[in-house]
Amino acid sequence: MNILFNILIALGCVIIGYLLGSSNISIPLGKLIFKQDPRDFGSHNCGATNCGRLWGKKWFFIVFFFDVFKTIASLYICWALLTFIPVKNGHGLMPEVYAMHRGGAEIEDFLVKWPVYWLACVGAVLGNIFPLFIRFKGGKAASTYLGLTITTSWGFTAVCVVVYFTTLFKSRYVSLSSIICGIVNVIVSWVWAILLLLKVIPYNLVCMLNWAPILYCNYVYATVMTILILVMIYRHHENIARIKAGTERKVHWMDKKKKEEASN
Repeated sequence: MNILFNILIALGCVIIGYLLGSSNISIPLGKLIFKQDPRDFGSHNCGATNCGRLWGKKWFFIVFFFDVFKTIASLYICWALLTFIPVKNGHGLMPEVYAMHRGGAEIEDFLVKWPVYWLACVGAVLGNIFPLFIRFKGGKAASTYLGLTITTSWGFTAVCVVVYFTTLFKSRYVSLSSIICGIVNVIVSWVWAILLLLKVIPYNLVCMLNWAPILYCNYVYATVMTILILVMIYRHHENIARIKAGTERKVHWMDKKKKEEASN
């Protein structure tokens, strides 16, 4: 019964993530402001990169941050529901980070003993790629993955920012930057998860590197991160082929800035 209950809770998190991930801002913005559907132009998807190429970098950031927000929202909604709704002896369904980190008898009173809320991010990625409300034709999940990273830890975010912008500065490829950033973060997340499993990392350090002692980045987080990156790489297979062929479009925002600085 407990196994079945955990499966249902996991499915519930995926569904919440999927419904929020299916929400979209680029298509209504495009139709209202530009009289365009972004899926009819460029790479034929409604992601931030395609919108930025069509309408400019301001619209890239608007779409990007909306996709980040819906990932964050699905994650924290599931976390709050599992943590604060009293079910058994005044406890929520799931223990807090400190109890998970300690393990043992401290988590025995909880029906859900693992950080199942991470599965909401899997649902958010599926919703971003196959949105329910716009005929299952969405983006490529890069911003959804970045939303997960930004939400998790300032340490992981710092790694992500450095790797992403270093790659972007060198290559000018947004797709390549997203892929390399994702691969590095998968490696970092698995190293972190293994150290947690071996009880090498003290609880104070867990709290210090995370935004708050709320989310537990153990093997569940690393597994979810791996799934997201594999999906994202698959969704970028056309970009990878164009990079190999030398036909992938590059961003020129930084080039323009350099030219302006040189002219001054």
